[in-house]
Amino acid sequence: MMVKAGLTPMQALVAATGGAARVMKLDQQLGTVHPGKWADLLVLNANPLGDIRNTRQIDSVWIAGRRLPNLP
Repeated sequence: MMVKAGLTPMQALVAATGGAARVMKLDQQLGTVHPGKWADLLVLNANPLGDIRNTRQIDSVWIAGRRLPNLP
């Protein structure tokens, strides 16, 4: 919806991650990939900067630095 509203895919991803953490005053613990921060992330099979719908092309999910087993 953010991209449909006029944001670039990069702007939408930053707003949904680091921007959201900053608004909730959690940016010291999460929201970006840095040493010492909580590491939840998705590994994608396609570049979301070219097409935001590529965020649905999930290769793996990592929670607290641990890969989740493949889910159906």
